[in-house]
Amino acid sequence: MTAETVFPQDLVRRAVIEIARLPENDLLLVIEFVADLKQMRAAAPAKVAAAQIRVEAQRRAAQLGNLSREELVARFNAVAERIRAQAIANGTAIEGDWEGD
Repeated sequence: MTAETVFPQDLVRRAVIEIARLPENDLLLVIEFVADLKQMRAAAPAKVAAAQIRVEAQRRAAQLGNLSREELVARFNAVAERIRAQAIANGTAIEGDWEGD
């Protein structure tokens, strides 16, 4: 192993630290991306190669590259609301102020 070898737990630790530093609105972007990855994995064979995930992430980043920060936040807020509405319909969230769900 080289000095540059990164272990999975180190990647997780770094990711958590970086996510914790994000402004609240940016967290929605992360949540949306994670939800998309989960959906992609569920639709794909049991083992999705890391390379496929990277390619998909790059494709999505390119698609969103022309949008302003405000447009991105609005899109992800809309997705969060759709997810919340589905959770309410499924009985897994409480109607009302979503911050308390």
